[in-house]
Amino acid sequence: MRHLFIINPAAGKHTDPEQLSQAIRQVMKEYTGRYAIRLTTHRHHAENMIRTAAENSQEPLRVYVFGGDGTLNEAVNGAAGQDHVAITVCPQGSGNDFLKIFGKDQARFSNLAELLDGDVATFDLIECNNRLALNICSLGLDARVGVEMTDFKRLPLVNGSMSYILSLISNVVEGTRDHYEVELDGERLDGCYTLFAVCNGRWYGGSFCPDPTAMPDDGKLSFLLVKGVGRLKVASLVQKYASGQGAQYPDLIRISHGRELRIRCRKPSVAQLDGEKLVSDLLSFRLSAKKIHFIYPKGASWAPEPV
Repeated sequence: MRHLFIINPAAGKHTDPEQLSQAIRQVMKEYTGRYAIRLTTHRHHAENMIRTAAENSQEPLRVYVFGGDGTLNEAVNGAAGQDHVAITVCPQGSGNDFLKIFGKDQARFSNLAELLDGDVATFDLIECNNRLALNICSLGLDARVGVEMTDFKRLPLVNGSMSYILSLISNVVEGTRDHYEVELDGERLDGCYTLFAVCNGRWYGGSFCPDPTAMPDDGKLSFLLVKGVGRLKVASLVQKYASGQGAQYPDLIRISHGRELRIRCRKPSVAQLDGEKLVSDLLSFRLSAKKIHFIYPKGASWAPEPV
């Protein structure tokens, strides 16, 4: 058994690579097997390191990424479809949205010993334009807001919540709806929409939970098509969508479960894949043929908690 620990020094605000490396070495004194600790230095570095390690040997490999949702997304793209590779995340980011499906067990992912002794589940993946996502992809208003938050965060004295508000205002002014050519599992649904979401997990954007029943291992995806509304109604609509109330408003929010959603935009548009930016005028979101093996603490559950 090989163990690969990947630390993203840029994740979160308090990631200390040297402190984490020392903690890893201390824990690994109790475990057998070869291990390596690596730091990322650029985009897609984690993805490439995992892919290379997987290709160099067929010996079982467990990968532990210390980062946020973006680092986890890289790990997914590097390990997907590799039967001898399993990945997990030791949360260091500001969101860590995918882990929220584990409810009260989420905190256990910060305990490396629990992950070293953890079990492995096989999860589905979303494929979009040759990239993979484990959690949630979206297109439209909320994708634009989320991606452009990064630009506002660079401004002096602007914190996370303020950057969201500024990005929201900017994008609402830009427009809250557009016309799209849409095909959902063969059904044509062309029309005016505010946003689309494709869910394998349940949480994204910090507090958005569009489908509280989504499961990452049921062999299907949740598709949410949110009808186009004007500026005066968009706040109320997005609140219903974000709080998982879509099923109560079928005239505004269509929820379907299936395998593929194809969307053609009037112009190149911003989509987000687990927080990663993708720009295209044609997007195909589908259930990937590839799977990912995911390490989790023994006994932890990702089933929706009873209401």
